[in-house]
Amino acid sequence: MNKKEVLELFPSPYFRKYQKETIEKMVDAFNSGVKCILLGAPTGSGKSFINTTFCRYWTSFYATPQLSLIDQIKRDPYLTHYFVELKGRQNYYCAFDPSATVDVGVCRRRSDFNCPKDEVCPYWIQKLEALKAQTVLMSFAYLLLEGKTKGKYSLGSRELLVLDEAHSIDRYLIDYVNFVISPWNLPFDVYQKIEKLLALEPEDFYELTCLVSAVHDQVEREAEFLKRRGVFRPLTLEEVKELNRLEDWSSKAEVFLSLSDRVEWIWDLTWTKYRGKPRRRLVVKPVYAGIFGKELLWWRADRYIVSSATILDPEVFVEESGLDKVLDADEVIFIEVPSTFPVINRPVIDATNGKLTVNKKEENFPWAVEILEKILDIEEGKNIAVHCHSYDNARRIYEMLDDKYKDRIVLQTPETREEDLKKWMNSRGKVFLCVAFTEGQDWVGDICEAQVLFKVPFPDLSDKRVAKRLEKKEWKWYYNEALKQVIQAYGRAVRRDVDKARFYVIDKSFVNLIRRCRRSIPEWFRKALPRKWGGELE
Repeated sequence: MNKKEVLELFPSPYFRKYQKETIEKMVDAFNSGVKCILLGAPTGSGKSFINTTFCRYWTSFYATPQLSLIDQIKRDPYLTHYFVELKGRQNYYCAFDPSATVDVGVCRRRSDFNCPKDEVCPYWIQKLEALKAQTVLMSFAYLLLEGKTKGKYSLGSRELLVLDEAHSIDRYLIDYVNFVISPWNLPFDVYQKIEKLLALEPEDFYELTCLVSAVHDQVEREAEFLKRRGVFRPLTLEEVKELNRLEDWSSKAEVFLSLSDRVEWIWDLTWTKYRGKPRRRLVVKPVYAGIFGKELLWWRADRYIVSSATILDPEVFVEESGLDKVLDADEVIFIEVPSTFPVINRPVIDATNGKLTVNKKEENFPWAVEILEKILDIEEGKNIAVHCHSYDNARRIYEMLDDKYKDRIVLQTPETREEDLKKWMNSRGKVFLCVAFTEGQDWVGDICEAQVLFKVPFPDLSDKRVAKRLEKKEWKWYYNEALKQVIQAYGRAVRRDVDKARFYVIDKSFVNLIRRCRRSIPEWFRKALPRKWGGELE
């Protein structure tokens, strides 16, 4: 690669600070034989522009788990015309039935219907455009799903795969391959036929395999029955939706059955309420994602750029994502980009007075709410996001707050999650008691002028996968997962040089967290910490 030629492909007429130097380092790395660059790039570094430069050099896939990032790229006048975006079939409408999406379109309902899809189907037309495109822009989930496509419509592999905001690849891989046996995940009439198989939780892996195999056989029979019915008459929309659910579930079960002897799995039998009655629910998921990275992801390209602000431990990332199964250690390099945002605009403020861990929560919760009230007084008139970590915490905070604060509160609930977010973002002077909005949010300017970390988001100890890993003393992974979420939350508010937002920490568990993860803390975040915590701020 010639540096001058690559730099000429930069999609903007000017470089931000560190962008040119970063691209030059990346060119040197690829020229030296590196196959994967892990790019640690904080908010404001313009990593999408850096990534796009290399997408213009090689045929590429550009994928991200964050749909909001896809929207940002499509809105950017310097980036949008370098990509062809491709989504799942449920996002396009059938040419012969505009009331139905392509995944339940006429061709899925009528076996005798020969759709000229290359000419009329909006999904297939877009896919043909993607086949010819230099770079295809897509979600991480669609990248994995499309990998199953065979024949002339398969996008196959390319020269470069860019994964942006990819710090949690392992979690997304696990979410993609895990599967659930419940009335919410299978058509209810099918669930009723196999419900008796869930009477007892499998005692060992052999029993689990037998159970999944039996359910898979039943699901396959039901899917085949629907397909045969479609030979004699058109299927209804509901029947096609049912067939899609059966086929989706079956494909996940087949991954489990095909890799069962190569992967460690956990399972959990619980209860769920469906149609007013308790029903058994079995969740099956792998403990580690590595093998799935190799089987489902890394085959899609010859080389990779993986970018995020929170690749905290490159060696752990390589192992968790399965890169170590396809590349040698000297074929992976970590390049870190400094932050361009003044640290005084994004300070981390010590508001701690006690821990909110399980054994200290009841004792310390009341004072934590009192401290929050003091912060609300200091930041009065500003939009504030309070990261509560759980809906129970959010509800308890609201109930314990003095009534004089109640008219400022937007309390997020599971049922009105997106509506609550929009209400807060469109308001001013409101306080958002939020859960799981640590990633994928662009709270620029006065949308969010202060943030509060009420509770450190440690992984759930009741999750059997987490428990299994801690049985193996994998505490480094556990603490890095929490730190990753904290730093992601921190990055939601200050998105430009001119943005200012203080980040208050109430849970004193954070002090222990940064002590344990000191070597993993990015320099740009460490500088924003108080001096007594190892940072640079008084």
